[in-house]
Amino acid sequence: MKTECSVVRDLLPLYFEQMVNPETAEYVKEHLSQCDACRKEYEDLTSGDGIPVPQTAEKDKEDPKRFRSIMLRLRRQFDSLAYSLIIFFIFLGFGWTGGENLMYNSLIMPLVGIFGYYVFRWRAIYKVPILLLIIDSFVFLFRLIDLDLYSVFVWTGIYSIFVLVGIAIAFLLHYSFRKESIR
Repeated sequence: MKTECSVVRDLLPLYFEQMVNPETAEYVKEHLSQCDACRKEYEDLTSGDGIPVPQTAEKDKEDPKRFRSIMLRLRRQFDSLAYSLIIFFIFLGFGWTGGENLMYNSLIMPLVGIFGYYVFRWRAIYKVPILLLIIDSFVFLFRLIDLDLYSVFVWTGIYSIFVLVGIAIAFLLHYSFRKESIR
């Protein structure tokens, strides 16, 4: 195929739609009068036979599955990150219980509740305090901080209240944004 034919065949759809300037249209018209192969392709285009149909029908069937699998993988990664942050913040907060950074727990424990709501939704009301109790008992058993058993339960109760506040905040944010998107 000549280069001239290649250029004209690229211009045929634009020529057919009359979207080329007059000089280009004259060039294509002159070429079509001389070249049988390009004229045949132009006739196929004008009759509708030459309109290429993309061969992506099967690929389009796979794309939603692929998208869903990517989103599921992303969701798992976010959940893993949220689990890790919950555990990290609980250890950090309980580690600060015996020291001068105790007041930071009023910020940390609601964050635990927010991440817990993200991961567990309403089950966070009981799952996160249970997780808090398990981790705090672990901290007590291995003497990571110097507290007696009674203090561990008291602080776990106080932190559970802060966690529930975080869950309530996360629920209210979730509810308000969900309502906003419906309107």
